[in-house]
Amino acid sequence: MKTVFQWLRTVCGYYRAQGKLLALDLTTVVARAGARLLIPAVALHVFQVSLPAGDLRATGWCALLFALLAVGAAALEWCGTICGQWLGFRIEAALRADFFDHLQRLPFAFFDRTKTGEVLSRVTSDLRMVGSTAHLLPEALLEISLTLIGAFAFMFWINPTLAAFTLIPVPFILFFAGCFQKRIHQVWRENRHEAAAFAAHVENAVQGIREIKSFTGEARARRAFRHANARFRRSFEKVSALYAPLFSGTQLLLEGYSLLYIALGAWLVARDSATLAQVFAFFMYSRYVTAPMLRIVGFLDLFQQGLVGFRRFQEFVAQPPEDDPADDAAPLGPVRGEIRLENLRFRYPGAARDVLDIPALTLPAGSVCALVGPSGGGKSTLAALIPRFYAPTAGRILLDGRDTATIPKRDLRAAIGIVAQRPFLFDGTVRDNLLLGRPGATDAELWAALESANLAPAIRARSEGLDTPVGEHGLRLSGGQAQRLAIARVFLKNPPILILDEATSALDTFAEAAVQEALARLSAGRTTLIIAHRLTTIRHATQICYLEDGRIVESGTPADLLARKGKFHALLALANLTPEDITS
Repeated sequence: MKTVFQWLRTVCGYYRAQGKLLALDLTTVVARAGARLLIPAVALHVFQVSLPAGDLRATGWCALLFALLAVGAAALEWCGTICGQWLGFRIEAALRADFFDHLQRLPFAFFDRTKTGEVLSRVTSDLRMVGSTAHLLPEALLEISLTLIGAFAFMFWINPTLAAFTLIPVPFILFFAGCFQKRIHQVWRENRHEAAAFAAHVENAVQGIREIKSFTGEARARRAFRHANARFRRSFEKVSALYAPLFSGTQLLLEGYSLLYIALGAWLVARDSATLAQVFAFFMYSRYVTAPMLRIVGFLDLFQQGLVGFRRFQEFVAQPPEDDPADDAAPLGPVRGEIRLENLRFRYPGAARDVLDIPALTLPAGSVCALVGPSGGGKSTLAALIPRFYAPTAGRILLDGRDTATIPKRDLRAAIGIVAQRPFLFDGTVRDNLLLGRPGATDAELWAALESANLAPAIRARSEGLDTPVGEHGLRLSGGQAQRLAIARVFLKNPPILILDEATSALDTFAEAAVQEALARLSAGRTTLIIAHRLTTIRHATQICYLEDGRIVESGTPADLLARKGKFHALLALANLTPEDITS
């Protein structure tokens, strides 16, 4: 019940934003219900007054009124359908906008543990159910209430005795439908969980289609898909297995209800307590009792779907957004680029030990620091702490002497450019991806960035130029071109601090050479942190830190570390490189 009130309180805010459309929708509901309720009253007048009196003129006028009411009700149905659907679509769109706004504020930890398909399922099918319920809730409640109250009011006016008897089964029908609601909510919740899992499975299979084909894993992928598909299908079968007795039982009760008032009507006519005209009018009004009853059952189903969707939406928006205590702090101002770490420790949530433990480290402004060492040593984690994608467990990171925890995240991240090993390119054009670096940049500035990244000739060779589609994840570009497009994006951003996270490790020798030249140009005059597995990428480094198990075990200039003949020297030998390979 608490969830229902939360749902109503939340959706009322969206109703207020669409007040005019909601008012128009409800007005058509009232008018439509009134028109339909008058139709049996007109028929009663014809059979009980006009025809027995032989008044054909009055009968003709009643027939015209009957037709006008029917046409009017149909026109109001058309208008109400449009208004109601538009209301639902707009509420759904507003919910999606709020969902996406909240998504943008969530911390990286949320995305570390949440599947993409789960998010897509919540923002599409779950909110579709919420939007449908939101638009049907007010009009269904109003129309059902008006129709039932109006129908019974007319029935009591026509014949109170027959009306009183036909009112008796109604609570039992509603009680029968209500008995299923808890289980309905449960099966729809299971269904939405399976829908999210199925969406995640399909999304994973599509993204991994190259790996599936390269490993000739199509048969295994088909088996896995059939398993996920079967689970999804069975969740719907559970729903239908529950609805079969609900709808058939309700239909049986309503048929019994119809037989009841027919039998009662015949008995009352035989006792001269009712006329045939009254029984005929009751028969017409019975549609306005049985139809709302069936609609109540159907609406309860839809309401449970909407309630499940809302609970999943609520679970999502209850995720705490990325906290920024420094949001109202003084802006960052000009940045020189000195980075200093003091007693820095970091542990992932739920982990048993720290993955980083760095007592002290300083990167002078404009320096190039390379982080090397075995995989899992904490290099990428350290890079993620500098822009505050994660918060240190202990200690602090200072930028130009100011604790980054006191710098607004927007300002801090604006001062940092990141080029990742596998850069993410949006499914758009070259222009779209470049403008992420500097919205509003001119075409001349875009071409200049491409020139700096050694990509301009390849883009000019394409007929679409800046409007060349890059495909999903940049699949229409080669690996080197995608990497250089990401570099051009950072050129446009022009940050004083640069983080290169294994930016060439996935490239071939020729692509690496072009990217290395672009990176050297990009790094000039900027504080640069290089995470390197391929040691040829660190030849411009002024400082090298060897990380192992989250600790810096060696640190100094390349010449210093080579002279020590320690771990870095051994790593160089392991890579079959000579000191000249990284210092030339």
